[in-house]
Amino acid sequence: MDELKKLPPVTRTLVGLVFLVTLPIILQLVSIYPIVFIPQRITTKLELWRLITPFLYGGKGIPLIFDAFLLFRGLNDLEQSHFGRRTAEMTWALILICGAILVRTINLPLHTPILYHPLLLAVTHLWAQTNPTNQVSLFGLINLKAPYFPFALVLLDLIQGGPGYALQAITGIVAAHLYFFAAVIYPRQNANSILSFLTPPSFLISTLGNGPTTAPTTTGGGGGWGFRPLVGRGGGQRLGATPGSGGGVRSTSNTPVAQAGGSGGVGSSATRQESTAGHRWGRGNRLGEE
Repeated sequence: MDELKKLPPVTRTLVGLVFLVTLPIILQLVSIYPIVFIPQRITTKLELWRLITPFLYGGKGIPLIFDAFLLFRGLNDLEQSHFGRRTAEMTWALILICGAILVRTINLPLHTPILYHPLLLAVTHLWAQTNPTNQVSLFGLINLKAPYFPFALVLLDLIQGGPGYALQAITGIVAAHLYFFAAVIYPRQNANSILSFLTPPSFLISTLGNGPTTAPTTTGGGGGWGFRPLVGRGGGQRLGATPGSGGGVRSTSNTPVAQAGGSGGVGSSATRQESTAGHRWGRGNRLGEE
């Protein structure tokens, strides 16, 4: 349980809900019908849970294991790097993305009762866009740049399930890219202007909190991932290196740094600079010397 508590809250909750909904259906303890997306049941019978549960049924068999692995790695990396553990902001981002998937599913219409796969592709695409330099291995056979990985998955969906299944996956990619454009590309092109609808509602912030105020990163610093772990995980930036030259968390003046040559004490770089700024120590004189 202690290891589970170490996981970021959004990742832990969403992956946990997927297994909570999926396993009873796999074990045939409950029927799948009450959880699927049926717009008529939502509007006429007010079965509002059907707006959420279709995103939580992960299927069965070997694909469930691979998909759960991809979902976990994508969510975990996004929550810790791009969203900087800002729980309310990431939760609101997922709500917006799922809402876009629902709208496109209804408008196409795709008649998609289960929406887990579009959500998986949305998370994968958002991760790929925020880690554009990462390398991803597909079955250990093909190495791809991260932005191409979601489209490789769509190609596999086309081969395995046909055009309809691939189109469902594309709805997730489109929804995630709309969010990425609004949250990252648009502010970058408009003097860091933030669109108001991207700000989490106050009740969500007061309920979940918004975690550390770490600025989001959009460059790849985490390890690449695909259907198996990859070699070539991005390294952290060395102290004194040029910003942006390596992945990982950037060091700032407020980051605790172990003092060189010390006994393991911890102090900030600013403190060390302040303590040495006004003193230059000479060789000193031996006792008895003039």
